[in-house]
Amino acid sequence: MERMVAEQWIEGYSRLACDMVPICSFCYSHGGYNGDKNGYNLPAGTDVFISFIAACKKPPVYCIITEYMSQGTLRMYLNKKEPYSLSTETILRLALDISRGMEYLHSQGVIHRDLKSNNLLLNDEMRVKVADFGTSCLETQTQESKGNMGTYRWMAPEMIKEKPYTRKVDVYSFGIVLWELTTALLPFQGMTPVQVAFAVSEKNERPPMPPSCLPALAHLIKHCWAANPAKHPDFSAIVSDLEKYDECVKEGLPLTLHSGLVSGKAILERFSQDCQVNNNDVKISLVP
Repeated sequence: MERMVAEQWIEGYSRLACDMVPICSFCYSHGGYNGDKNGYNLPAGTDVFISFIAACKKPPVYCIITEYMSQGTLRMYLNKKEPYSLSTETILRLALDISRGMEYLHSQGVIHRDLKSNNLLLNDEMRVKVADFGTSCLETQTQESKGNMGTYRWMAPEMIKEKPYTRKVDVYSFGIVLWELTTALLPFQGMTPVQVAFAVSEKNERPPMPPSCLPALAHLIKHCWAANPAKHPDFSAIVSDLEKYDECVKEGLPLTLHSGLVSGKAILERFSQDCQVNNNDVKISLVP
Protein backbone atom coordinates (compact mmCIF):
# COMPACT_ATOMS: atom_id res chain seq x y z
CA MET A 1 0.00 0.00 0.00
CA GLU A 2 1.13 3.56 -0.71
CA ARG A 3 1.17 5.78 2.37
CA MET A 4 0.80 9.54 2.59
CA VAL A 5 0.93 11.84 5.62
CA ALA A 6 -1.53 14.71 5.99
CA GLU A 7 -1.09 17.75 8.26
CA GLN A 8 -4.69 18.09 9.39
CA TRP A 9 -6.37 18.43 12.78
CA ILE A 10 -9.17 15.86 12.93
CA GLU A 11 -10.66 14.56 16.17
CA GLY A 12 -7.58 15.51 18.15
CA TYR A 13 -5.01 14.25 15.62
CA SER A 14 -2.63 16.81 14.10
CA ARG A 15 -1.11 14.30 11.66
CA LEU A 16 -2.86 11.47 9.85
CA ALA A 17 -1.71 8.61 7.65
CA CYS A 18 -3.54 7.78 4.42
CA ASP A 19 -3.02 4.31 2.97
CA MET A 20 -3.98 3.96 -0.68
CA VAL A 21 -5.44 0.47 -1.14
CA PRO A 22 -6.09 -1.54 -4.34
CA ILE A 23 -9.80 -2.16 -4.84
CA CYS A 24 -9.57 -5.94 -4.48
CA SER A 25 -7.56 -5.62 -1.28
CA PHE A 26 -9.89 -2.96 0.11
CA CYS A 27 -13.02 -4.99 -0.50
CA TYR A 28 -11.50 -8.09 1.05
CA SER A 29 -9.94 -6.41 4.04
CA HIS A 30 -13.18 -4.68 4.98
CA GLY A 31 -15.28 -7.81 4.80
CA GLY A 32 -15.43 -7.89 8.60
CA TYR A 33 -15.65 -4.17 9.11
CA ASN A 34 -18.88 -3.10 10.79
CA GLY A 35 -18.98 0.57 9.83
CA ASP A 36 -17.98 1.80 13.27
CA LYS A 37 -14.79 3.88 13.32
CA ASN A 38 -13.25 1.44 15.78
CA GLY A 39 -13.62 -1.58 13.51
CA TYR A 40 -14.50 -4.71 15.46
CA ASN A 41 -16.37 -2.82 18.18
CA LEU A 42 -13.14 -1.63 19.82
CA PRO A 43 -13.98 0.99 22.43
CA ALA A 44 -13.02 4.58 21.76
CA GLY A 45 -9.80 5.44 23.56
CA THR A 46 -8.35 1.94 23.31
CA ASP A 47 -4.70 2.91 23.00
CA VAL A 48 -3.25 -0.48 22.08
CA PHE A 49 -4.50 -0.26 18.48
CA ILE A 50 -3.85 2.29 15.79
CA SER A 51 -6.89 4.58 15.60
CA PHE A 52 -9.06 4.28 12.50
CA ILE A 53 -10.31 7.72 11.41
CA ALA A 54 -12.09 7.22 8.09
CA ALA A 55 -12.16 5.34 4.81
CA CYS A 56 -13.00 6.19 1.22
CA LYS A 57 -14.27 3.60 -1.23
CA LYS A 58 -15.56 5.79 -4.03
CA PRO A 59 -13.84 5.11 -7.38
CA PRO A 60 -11.13 5.88 -8.23
CA VAL A 61 -10.02 6.52 -4.62
CA TYR A 62 -9.75 3.65 -2.16
CA CYS A 63 -7.98 4.57 1.03
CA ILE A 64 -7.90 4.16 4.80
CA ILE A 65 -7.09 7.10 7.07
CA THR A 66 -5.54 6.38 10.45
CA GLU A 67 -3.56 8.17 13.12
CA TYR A 68 0.04 8.80 12.13
CA MET A 69 2.67 6.77 13.97
CA SER A 70 5.82 8.87 13.72
CA GLN A 71 8.42 6.20 14.51
CA GLY A 72 7.28 3.73 11.86
CA THR A 73 7.11 -0.02 12.23
CA LEU A 74 8.77 -2.14 14.86
CA ARG A 75 10.73 -3.84 12.08
CA MET A 76 12.13 -0.47 10.95
CA TYR A 77 13.14 0.27 14.54
CA LEU A 78 14.87 -3.10 14.94
CA ASN A 79 16.69 -2.71 11.62
CA LYS A 80 18.49 0.30 13.07
CA LYS A 81 19.65 -1.61 16.14
CA GLU A 82 22.73 -3.74 16.60
CA PRO A 83 21.91 -7.44 17.10
CA TYR A 84 21.08 -8.36 20.71
CA SER A 85 21.38 -4.70 21.78
CA LEU A 86 17.91 -4.03 23.23
CA SER A 87 17.85 -3.79 27.01
CA THR A 88 15.66 -6.16 29.00
CA GLU A 89 13.56 -3.18 30.10
CA THR A 90 12.92 -2.17 26.47
CA ILE A 91 12.12 -5.73 25.40
CA LEU A 92 9.59 -6.12 28.20
CA ARG A 93 7.97 -2.73 27.62
CA LEU A 94 7.46 -3.38 23.91
CA ALA A 95 6.36 -6.98 24.48
CA LEU A 96 3.80 -5.86 27.07
CA ASP A 97 2.33 -3.27 24.70
CA ILE A 98 1.89 -5.92 22.02
CA SER A 99 0.56 -8.67 24.28
CA ARG A 100 -1.94 -6.35 25.99
CA GLY A 101 -3.28 -5.33 22.60
CA MET A 102 -3.60 -8.94 21.51
CA GLU A 103 -5.17 -9.91 24.83
CA TYR A 104 -7.92 -7.38 24.24
CA LEU A 105 -8.36 -8.39 20.59
CA HIS A 106 -8.81 -12.04 21.53
CA SER A 107 -11.23 -11.09 24.30
CA GLN A 108 -13.45 -9.69 21.54
CA GLY A 109 -13.29 -12.96 19.60
CA VAL A 110 -11.06 -11.53 16.87
CA ILE A 111 -7.95 -13.20 15.40
CA HIS A 112 -5.37 -10.91 13.80
CA ARG A 113 -3.81 -13.61 11.57
CA ASP A 114 -0.90 -11.42 10.43
CA LEU A 115 0.83 -10.36 13.62
CA LYS A 116 4.40 -9.39 12.73
CA SER A 117 6.90 -6.62 13.37
CA ASN A 118 5.85 -4.84 10.16
CA ASN A 119 2.30 -4.54 11.52
CA LEU A 120 3.32 -3.07 14.86
CA LEU A 121 3.73 0.71 14.86
CA LEU A 122 5.59 3.04 17.22
CA ASN A 123 4.51 6.52 18.29
CA ASP A 124 6.52 9.47 19.61
CA GLU A 125 6.65 7.90 23.08
CA MET A 126 8.00 4.65 21.58
CA ARG A 127 4.86 2.77 22.56
CA VAL A 128 3.65 -0.01 20.28
CA LYS A 129 0.20 -0.18 18.72
CA VAL A 130 -1.20 -3.13 16.80
CA ALA A 131 -2.15 -2.27 13.21
CA ASP A 132 -3.21 -3.70 9.85
CA PHE A 133 -6.31 -5.78 10.39
CA GLY A 134 -6.63 -6.58 6.68
CA THR A 135 -6.55 -10.34 7.25
CA SER A 136 -8.22 -10.41 10.67
CA CYS A 137 -11.47 -12.25 11.26
CA LEU A 138 -13.83 -13.38 13.97
CA GLU A 139 -12.70 -16.66 15.47
CA THR A 140 -16.05 -18.15 14.50
CA GLN A 141 -15.25 -17.46 10.84
CA THR A 142 -11.98 -19.38 10.56
CA GLN A 143 -13.64 -22.37 8.92
CA GLU A 144 -14.87 -20.12 6.12
CA SER A 145 -11.37 -18.87 5.22
CA LYS A 146 -9.65 -20.17 2.12
CA GLY A 147 -5.91 -20.26 1.49
CA ASN A 148 -3.07 -18.92 3.63
CA MET A 149 -3.45 -15.71 5.59
CA GLY A 150 -0.50 -13.78 6.90
CA THR A 151 3.23 -13.90 6.23
CA TYR A 152 5.26 -17.13 6.21
CA ARG A 153 8.07 -15.91 8.50
CA TRP A 154 5.51 -15.36 11.27
CA MET A 155 2.87 -17.89 10.24
CA ALA A 156 1.89 -20.83 12.44
CA PRO A 157 2.42 -24.34 10.99
CA GLU A 158 -1.29 -25.16 11.01
CA MET A 159 -2.02 -22.11 8.87
CA ILE A 160 0.77 -22.97 6.44
CA LYS A 161 -0.71 -26.46 6.07
CA GLU A 162 -4.21 -24.95 5.73
CA LYS A 163 -5.46 -27.03 8.65
CA PRO A 164 -8.12 -25.92 11.16
CA TYR A 165 -6.75 -23.27 13.50
CA THR A 166 -7.72 -21.07 16.43
CA ARG A 167 -6.61 -17.81 18.02
CA LYS A 168 -3.42 -19.63 19.04
CA VAL A 169 -1.95 -18.79 15.60
CA ASP A 170 -1.51 -15.24 16.91
CA VAL A 171 0.37 -16.59 19.92
CA TYR A 172 2.79 -18.41 17.61
CA SER A 173 3.35 -15.15 15.69
CA PHE A 174 3.92 -13.31 18.96
CA GLY A 175 6.61 -15.85 19.84
CA ILE A 176 8.43 -14.93 16.63
CA VAL A 177 8.03 -11.21 17.38
CA LEU A 178 9.38 -11.72 20.91
CA TRP A 179 12.38 -13.51 19.38
CA GLU A 180 12.85 -10.46 17.13
CA LEU A 181 12.89 -8.20 20.19
CA THR A 182 15.58 -10.29 21.86
CA THR A 183 17.77 -10.41 18.74
CA ALA A 184 16.76 -7.41 16.56
CA LEU A 185 17.17 -9.83 13.63
CA LEU A 186 14.77 -10.81 10.86
CA PRO A 187 13.44 -14.32 11.52
CA PHE A 188 14.75 -16.98 9.14
CA GLN A 189 17.14 -14.49 7.58
CA GLY A 190 18.62 -15.72 4.30
CA MET A 191 15.67 -17.99 3.53
CA THR A 192 12.93 -17.40 0.97
CA PRO A 193 9.31 -17.36 2.16
CA VAL A 194 8.73 -20.77 0.56
CA GLN A 195 11.81 -22.20 2.29
CA VAL A 196 10.53 -20.82 5.60
CA ALA A 197 7.10 -22.37 5.06
CA PHE A 198 8.62 -25.79 4.39
CA ALA A 199 11.09 -25.57 7.30
CA VAL A 200 8.40 -24.56 9.79
CA SER A 201 5.59 -26.86 8.70
CA GLU A 202 7.52 -29.97 7.63
CA LYS A 203 10.73 -29.86 9.69
CA ASN A 204 9.41 -28.05 12.78
CA GLU A 205 12.25 -25.52 12.58
CA ARG A 206 12.27 -22.25 14.49
CA PRO A 207 14.72 -19.33 14.61
CA PRO A 208 17.80 -20.20 16.69
CA MET A 209 17.57 -19.12 20.31
CA PRO A 210 20.55 -16.87 21.14
CA PRO A 211 22.65 -17.83 24.19
CA SER A 212 22.25 -14.26 25.46
CA CYS A 213 18.45 -14.59 25.73
CA LEU A 214 17.26 -14.62 29.33
CA PRO A 215 16.06 -18.13 30.28
CA ALA A 216 12.63 -16.85 31.31
CA LEU A 217 12.09 -15.14 27.95
CA ALA A 218 13.47 -18.14 26.05
CA HIS A 219 11.05 -20.36 27.95
CA LEU A 220 8.11 -18.11 27.04
CA ILE A 221 9.15 -17.91 23.39
CA LYS A 222 9.40 -21.70 23.11
CA HIS A 223 5.95 -22.10 24.65
CA CYS A 224 4.48 -19.60 22.18
CA TRP A 225 5.87 -21.36 19.12
CA ALA A 226 5.49 -24.97 20.32
CA ALA A 227 4.54 -27.44 17.59
CA ASN A 228 1.31 -28.32 19.40
CA PRO A 229 -0.99 -25.24 19.38
CA ALA A 230 -2.76 -26.57 22.48
CA LYS A 231 0.44 -25.86 24.43
CA HIS A 232 0.49 -22.19 23.44
CA PRO A 233 -0.41 -19.93 26.37
CA ASP A 234 -3.29 -17.48 26.11
CA PHE A 235 -2.37 -13.81 25.89
CA SER A 236 -3.79 -13.26 29.37
CA ALA A 237 -1.15 -15.67 30.71
CA ILE A 238 1.54 -14.05 28.56
CA VAL A 239 0.67 -10.59 29.90
CA SER A 240 0.74 -11.93 33.46
CA ASP A 241 4.18 -13.50 32.98
CA LEU A 242 5.62 -10.41 31.30
CA GLU A 243 4.29 -8.19 34.08
CA LYS A 244 6.03 -10.42 36.64
CA TYR A 245 9.24 -10.27 34.62
CA ASP A 246 8.96 -6.49 34.36
CA GLU A 247 8.42 -6.14 38.10
CA CYS A 248 11.45 -8.31 38.80
CA VAL A 249 13.67 -6.26 36.49
CA LYS A 250 12.52 -2.99 38.03
CA GLU A 251 13.28 -4.39 41.49
CA GLY A 252 16.70 -5.55 40.34
CA LEU A 253 15.83 -9.22 40.84
CA PRO A 254 16.83 -12.02 38.45
CA LEU A 255 14.23 -13.87 36.39
CA THR A 256 13.69 -17.55 37.07
CA LEU A 257 13.34 -20.14 34.35
CA HIS A 258 9.71 -21.15 34.35
CA SER A 259 6.99 -19.30 36.23
CA GLY A 260 8.23 -15.73 36.05
CA LEU A 261 8.44 -15.66 39.83
CA VAL A 262 11.63 -14.77 41.63
CA SER A 263 13.27 -17.57 43.57
CA GLY A 264 13.18 -17.44 47.34
CA LYS A 265 16.97 -17.35 47.45
CA ALA A 266 17.07 -14.26 45.23
CA ILE A 267 14.50 -12.48 47.40
CA LEU A 268 16.50 -13.23 50.55
CA GLU A 269 19.71 -12.04 48.91
CA ARG A 270 18.03 -8.76 47.93
CA PHE A 271 16.54 -8.39 51.42
CA SER A 272 19.97 -8.95 52.97
CA GLN A 273 21.46 -6.25 50.74
CA ASP A 274 18.75 -3.79 51.79
CA CYS A 275 19.38 -4.61 55.44
CA GLN A 276 23.10 -3.99 55.03
CA VAL A 277 22.44 -0.66 53.35
CA ASN A 278 20.20 0.33 56.25
CA ASN A 279 22.68 -1.04 58.83
CA ASN A 280 20.12 -3.51 60.14
CA ASP A 281 21.50 -6.65 61.75
CA VAL A 282 18.95 -9.23 60.61
CA LYS A 283 19.55 -12.95 60.16
CA ILE A 284 17.41 -14.65 57.51
CA SER A 285 17.35 -18.15 56.12
CA LEU A 286 15.30 -20.36 53.83
CA VAL A 287 12.91 -22.77 55.53
CA PRO A 288 12.76 -26.17 53.81
